[in-house]
Amino acid sequence: RSAIASRVFQLCLAAVSLAFVRHGEIPWPQFPDTSASPAPQTSYLRSVSDPLSAPQTAPEELAANLPHSPAIGGDTHEQSKSWQSTLTELVAGVLLFFMSMGVLWLNEGHAVRMDVLFSLAKRKLKMSAAAPADPENLRELVFVTGTTQTEASLKLSAWANLQAPSGSAKLRASTQMYLWVEKGESKDNSTTYTYSQQWVDEYQDSNNFTYTMGHENPPAPAPFVALELAATTLGDFTMSQRMMGKLQAWKPCDVKGKLEDFQQIRSLSAYQQGEITTFNDKESVFFRASFGGTPVSPNLGDLLTRFEYVPCGPTSVMGVQVEQAEMRPTPWSLVPLEYNEHHSYTPMLTRANTGNTNLGDERHQTLLGEAEKDEYFEDTHSPQERLKRGVAHFLEGFPNPFAMADAFMAAACPDHVLIVAEEKTTPESLVSAERKFERTLTMVMRLFGFMLMYGGIELFFSPLRKLLSYLWIFGTILKFGIDLFACACAVSCSSCTIAGAYAAYRPLYSFLILCVGAALVGGMYKLEQ
Repeated sequence: RSAIASRVFQLCLAAVSLAFVRHGEIPWPQFPDTSASPAPQTSYLRSVSDPLSAPQTAPEELAANLPHSPAIGGDTHEQSKSWQSTLTELVAGVLLFFMSMGVLWLNEGHAVRMDVLFSLAKRKLKMSAAAPADPENLRELVFVTGTTQTEASLKLSAWANLQAPSGSAKLRASTQMYLWVEKGESKDNSTTYTYSQQWVDEYQDSNNFTYTMGHENPPAPAPFVALELAATTLGDFTMSQRMMGKLQAWKPCDVKGKLEDFQQIRSLSAYQQGEITTFNDKESVFFRASFGGTPVSPNLGDLLTRFEYVPCGPTSVMGVQVEQAEMRPTPWSLVPLEYNEHHSYTPMLTRANTGNTNLGDERHQTLLGEAEKDEYFEDTHSPQERLKRGVAHFLEGFPNPFAMADAFMAAACPDHVLIVAEEKTTPESLVSAERKFERTLTMVMRLFGFMLMYGGIELFFSPLRKLLSYLWIFGTILKFGIDLFACACAVSCSSCTIAGAYAAYRPLYSFLILCVGAALVGGMYKLEQ
């Protein structure tokens, strides 16, 4: 028996030793070797200009920062993960788990609230002429169709006063820059940082990289987005900034005669003269930072800039008619149909009406909507863009996970109806297309909530996975079991959350489903008897 116990102990010791060799780390601290002299430390200092002030960068400084050799491929660095980082992942996992529950719950509420708003729109919608605006429709939901117009002339001062064709509602220059990008992949016992050069549409500050040396990004010579909006009208209605953000019929500008003018821009003097090319099926101007670069095989620091405009044309809109004295050129405009109180986790079991929305009563009086503040953002009517917008705002609720979910949903899935179509159409087709998009968005948010919950559970078990990583093959088997458990737990918890929210927000439907289920069970029981 003692010989068997000794053999088992030797096998366990060998397995642990192999695990240490495999991971290069031991779970207990070591005493430092005081006999060895400390390695000299070297500081690397580098100044990177703020991309917002990049046009003021001196050409000679920019030229010194630009590369003069072909771009090199990406590389990978592995850094051992401390127990502090592992415990941080555990806390993050708890926050993400409860945030996912909030997202799934509020998503079901959003679907119900939007259905209620669409039902209200069907009852209250009025047809309105684009001109003249009818004062009797103040605070009424109206449908307006016509042709947008503007007398303004748009030009981009940052781009040699590039001018849009007459009758343009929007003009922009969107720039991509070929830069180093850091991506971190967390493993059980280490974090792998991968560095590669990619086209990006926002500046990547290499000072924030974990491994800066060899991955220095040059300063940006121009703002990544330059946008100009024209004062645009649809008959007697002024197109608000929110309505302007929904205009997405971008067309390429004719820049053939402006390439030499671009070269005179002080911040671009270190670049070669731009050339017109097609990248991702869109016409762009390519600026070389060094010799040999192409849009397909660029060098570090190269630029791709798209110059686009949105022309005025046939447009159909649906929203609540308002009169705002500060609106120019006309005081009449449209705001979203929305509730006058912020959504909550408590289900609303009443129909939408003039009392809980921003529609006016018989005297055209009402409370303001929850978010009638006019703001501009690009609304491409894409679920992916909605997710990005929600991710950009969810930290506003930190550290409360349910407040984080609320901030995410308020940005990604606002409870309002303001529809803009760049064509002359009917209100039925306009509402039908919007309802279809909302159904797609609901399914995408359900999937996102499930993935968020699964990731949170995986992070919660980070300390256990780190411990199991020292057990070599046995640990690998047990970690696979954790993955299965996390997946099963995410499936069950997300399903229960969705079902519970569905029942809370749709009590009548839920009661009917329970009655039908109970009748089926009772009928099967009687048949068996």
